[in-house]
Amino acid sequence: MANLGKVFKFEFLNLVTKRSFLLTVILVPLIPALLLFVLGMLNEDQTQNLGQLFTSEIANPLPIGVVDQSGIVKDYPDWLTSGALVEVADEDIARQRTSANQLEGFFVIAPDYLESGKVTYIKPEINMITEIVQQGALDELINYNLMGSDQQLYLRYSNPVTYNYQFLNPETADTRDQDSLSTFFVPYAIMMLFYMLILISSSFMINAVGKDKENKTIEIMLTSVSPMDLFFGKLLGYGAASLLQMIAWGGTLAFIMNMGGQSLAFLQGVSLPSRVLVMGIPYFILGFFLYGSLMAGIGALAPNLREGNSSSFILTLPLIFIMLIINQLIGEPNSLISVILSIFPMTASVVMMARLAIGPVALWQIGLSLAVLIATVYFVVRGVSNLFSSQTLLSGEKFNIKTFFRTIVFGR
Repeated sequence: MANLGKVFKFEFLNLVTKRSFLLTVILVPLIPALLLFVLGMLNEDQTQNLGQLFTSEIANPLPIGVVDQSGIVKDYPDWLTSGALVEVADEDIARQRTSANQLEGFFVIAPDYLESGKVTYIKPEINMITEIVQQGALDELINYNLMGSDQQLYLRYSNPVTYNYQFLNPETADTRDQDSLSTFFVPYAIMMLFYMLILISSSFMINAVGKDKENKTIEIMLTSVSPMDLFFGKLLGYGAASLLQMIAWGGTLAFIMNMGGQSLAFLQGVSLPSRVLVMGIPYFILGFFLYGSLMAGIGALAPNLREGNSSSFILTLPLIFIMLIINQLIGEPNSLISVILSIFPMTASVVMMARLAIGPVALWQIGLSLAVLIATVYFVVRGVSNLFSSQTLLSGEKFNIKTFFRTIVFGR
């Protein structure tokens, strides 16, 4: 037990003090958090109307004159223009006020506007960025007046449709009426989070064992610790470090969903369900123990790290498969394939978390999923521990997938 603790401490500290690990733990969640901050700042500007936008500090504060020769524009509502567009009686007055630096420039709406749609923009200097916004403001003003200055009609014209998505379960004919973004974004983010965490954390094991074999470090280790202590020390040490990574990434995701809903309109109503937070840790730990043990077993059998990494691809196929059908899993979380994949141990940690992010899952399905996953982890850990013998670790034989699975299933 003392040797197990020493291996655990060594492997844990060796990983968490690596620059690459620290950068991954810190930078990966920091980048989306900073992006959220920037989007939040931009979103404050987007809450302003077009008139406020181009009269702010980023553009010229002078108003734009409107010379309407068509007689269409009769109303200049302040809620729409904020004083950025002002009525001018004729073109001569507009030229004089522009020359006197009272106007930034002026629009001239042609008398035959209804037939030609012609508008002339006259200003001393050309600025394509501000012109796009200013022309957009005039477009909105003309649309408002063409609709008879009906504010409700104009607002509906500006945003004609608010879509509501309902997902139909073909088996029960039931529908789920949920916001489209929260229905897709939350489970998609959860699936990607657990997919990446399990693959990255389990790869620590195969890299650790493979490098120790290549560097002959494992020969030195086996003189002072037993192969069993070496295996469980590495598994627990890297598991603890991976749990820290999971908490950092998962905490950032929860923060983004919480704060994003307050600052960004497209994230309003999006939140991380408490059941995901409760079940996230046990499902991640079990998923890591399963994949981490299998990766360590490949590392123990493979003669070098390169062959071990190439052979480990077969273990990732179940996770790759669920990412290929992610839309079907999210769109039909209670379908037969979704239920099966949330119970199948190689995919349970990812699919079940996605289903929990969408909505409540039957307790018997959660219980069965955990029971099967725990039993599989126990079975695999016991089988892989058989591979951690001095004879296997020190051998240079070529990796054999049949030997690998036969040893796990039937023992030596």
